[in-house]
Amino acid sequence: MLLVSSAVGYSFVPHGNVPVGCSFSSGQMTYVRMIMIEAGTVAGDGFVAALSYPGLETCADTVPTKKFLSNDGWHITAHEAAFIAARLRRAVELNVIAELLVFLDDRPDAVEVRDCVEEFAAFNERAAEQGGYYVR
Repeated sequence: MLLVSSAVGYSFVPHGNVPVGCSFSSGQMTYVRMIMIEAGTVAGDGFVAALSYPGLETCADTVPTKKFLSNDGWHITAHEAAFIAARLRRAVELNVIAELLVFLDDRPDAVEVRDCVEEFAAFNERAAEQGGYYVR
C-alpha cells in the first residue's frame, strides 16, 4: 500500500516569510497522526496510545488531537512545534512505527511512514524557529 497521493489533504503553513511548508494527503496524515498519538505529542478527543513507551507518555505539553483531525486553520505555537519534533524524533529512535504497523492488516511500508514522520519532524523543527504554523 503506497502512501503517495496527488491529493493534498493537509498543508502546514509556517509563520513569517518562510517559503517552505509541508503537506500530506489525507492517507499520509492518517499514519503521521497515528505515530503522533503513540509518541504522546497529541492526545484527547477519543484518541489514546495503543502501546506504551517510556518517555513518550502524554504530559502538560501534549497537544489536543483535534488540531490534527482537520485542516481548519488550527494554530500550532513554536513551543508545540518543538515538542512535536522532539517526540517524533524519539518515536523513530524507539522503532514505534514498525511496532505499531504490525497490528494493521492493510499496512503501508514502514519506510514510507517513517519518511513522512521524519519530514514532519523536520518541518516542526523549522517552524519552531519561525514562531509556529497553521494547519490548513
